[in-house]
Amino acid sequence: GLKPSNLLIIPAGNETELRAALHGTRFAAYCLSEYDDKQVYLLYKASELMVYLTERPVQELLLELGYEGGELYTLLQMVSRKYTAHKQKKAAFPHELGLLLGYPAVDVKGFMEHEGKNFLYCGYWKVYGNVRETVSLFREFGRAKELIVQLVKKGYNIADITAMYYKSWSVA
Repeated sequence: GLKPSNLLIIPAGNETELRAALHGTRFAAYCLSEYDDKQVYLLYKASELMVYLTERPVQELLLELGYEGGELYTLLQMVSRKYTAHKQKKAAFPHELGLLLGYPAVDVKGFMEHEGKNFLYCGYWKVYGNVRETVSLFREFGRAKELIVQLVKKGYNIADITAMYYKSWSVA
């Protein structure tokens, strides 16, 4: 529950298994790209991602990058096209993917402006603003990751885990 989304890379042809694993959870999956016998999915909680994408700094950066309108599906389609073109070595990496992953707009913009250099801190992403707050969030990510690893080791699957911790979640 700390981020609205994440990337998942799986072998091509496993979409049925992915959908089955997500059944009964609040997660939706959108295939961003398929290459080298792999599929790249954005796993997301639609309502939380849409709320994040309407924040003013995020909206301003999306407008700067040529995205108009607030339709999530349209944004996913556009980023998918750019990401696929990047994987085919036909275009630069679409840094707006960081926004879809819930990264702070200041960090996405800072990464773009500084070309990945001169960051203030590096953890789950490179930080260009709000270091104290972001480092605290990174610690929370680490604790959540360790908890989930322990639960998976005990035999729980993603549906079990989300049911345990997010009883109010509904299917996306």
